[in-house]
Formats: sequence, structure tokens, C-alpha cells
Amino acid sequence: MEFVPRSFFARLRRLSRGRRFVLIRRVLAVGLLVGAVVSAMRPSPPPAVAQTAQPQAPPGVPLTGGPGFSTVPVHLADASVASLLSPGMRVDVVTVDSSEQSRKVLASSATVVDVRSPPKDSGGLLGGESKGPLVLITVPADTATEVAALSLRNPVAVTLR
Repeated sequence: MEFVPRSFFARLRRLSRGRRFVLIRRVLAVGLLVGAVVSAMRPSPPPAVAQTAQPQAPPGVPLTGGPGFSTVPVHLADASVASLLSPGMRVDVVTVDSSEQSRKVLASSATVVDVRSPPKDSGGLLGGESKGPLVLITVPADTATEVAALSLRNPVAVTLR
């Protein structure tokens, strides 16, 4: 093992205090500062969008009807009718009013956005029975809450247009 003589460290200390070395240190510090500012000002890339279960519609069929429209999920009274539906179809949503025993049109000319089949293990935690396929329809926003509320309480059917 060979030790470096003390004169090397003394000479290095004396060089680091010189004007040239101080100038180099300052230029390096300014360069690092400018690099940090530039990297902080650069726009960050957009966050990665997680793949979620969103309704899929064919090209040209909007998922919402635009301003003033809402998408409402409903379970149909007759599950076999859901196989006749496809995205983009126009339907009328009807139910039976339990107080008057008469039909009530909840929404006319609603657009079908998507038809989802029921999950295979829908009996899960609550032990409830399957309600059939879920149909997503686009209706005017002022009738959307009524359609959603009545579809939970009463069986809902659709008429094809």
C-alpha cells in the first residue's frame, strides 16, 4: 500500500481556491440551475388512461346525446328483448304505473348506447337473482332521473322504432 504524500492534498486545496477553479464552479452551478428550470418548465406527458369498462358504441353513434342528454342504465322486464337491441337503435321506454294499472311512456325516441350481459356470478354477496342484461340508453336529462328511479321499482319494457 502506498500513501500519497501530504503535498498532493495541499496542492489540490491551493488549486481549488484559485480564480479559475471558482469561475468553473460558478459556471457549472449556473448551468445546473438553468437545466433544472428548463426541465421543470417542460410540459409533463399526459397520464396513462386506465382501461375501464366503458360503453362501446359503433363509430358514428355518440355515447351521450350531447348537451341536455344523459345515459341511463335499465334492466328490461323481458331479457330476451335485449338480444334484439343494438347500439344506435331508437326505442320507447314504457312501464306499468302500479297505482293506476296503466302504461306510462317514460321516454320516447331514446337511443340505445350499449347492451351488457349479466355477470355470471351475480348472486355474489347479496344472494340476489339476476335481473337480466343491462341496457344503456340516452334520454333527455330532465327525464333521466325519472327513468332511472322507475326502472328500479317497476319492470321496464322497450318498443322498437
